[in-house]
Amino acid sequence: MKKVLLTLIALIFISLISIFIFLTTIGIETNKFNKIISDNINKNNQVKLEIEKIKFKFDINQISLFLETNNPKIFYRELIIPAKNIKVYIDFLSIIKSDTKIEKVIFNLKQININQIKKLSKSFKPSNFTSFLNNNIKEGKLNTEIEIYLNKENSLNNFIARGSVTDVKGEIFQDLKLEDTKFSFFADKTDILIQNFFSQTQEIKIEDGDMKINLSLLRSSQHPHQY
Repeated sequence: MKKVLLTLIALIFISLISIFIFLTTIGIETNKFNKIISDNINKNNQVKLEIEKIKFKFDINQISLFLETNNPKIFYRELIIPAKNIKVYIDFLSIIKSDTKIEKVIFNLKQININQIKKLSKSFKPSNFTSFLNNNIKEGKLNTEIEIYLNKENSLNNFIARGSVTDVKGEIFQDLKLEDTKFSFFADKTDILIQNFFSQTQEIKIEDGDMKINLSLLRSSQHPHQY
């Protein structure tokens, strides 16, 4: 009897380990959440998401279950944004109540070149940044991952963008040109942190530079209080 009990416990343990490994690597394919994910992201009239296969998986680092879809089609104002995959973290207790809540969405984008970024920037509000991007930057490549955090109403609460920019060439001022510029970045609603900035001009070489941009100060300077 004792031997049978130990065998049963071992089989249960092996089964749980196998399920765990399966969920962290391959995942379980499902179409139950396709409409929920598409509808919530498509609430923004400027963004349209088309997805096919979704897999139910386990994130061992965050100890959380999530949904993943590869090679989705993301359209922003009719311009396609190349993406590797999307991960959607859902409050699974809310599924039981038939009121699904999305906690976080991670967009892992494919490499975007400067011409694609310029096309996207045409839909942004006019600013010094978009003007500088379109007029002064000639070449460059962007690699990024964007995390979007939603509130209880599935509306945007915060975001985090991280990644790197490489092979940048441009002109800051007349006769002051950047060559072989690269840097990594981290951004949220309040700040942009630029690190490991390397660049050179004909006369200046910058190595391992850092910069912090306070977005709240930029907004207040662009919209000063009126008395």
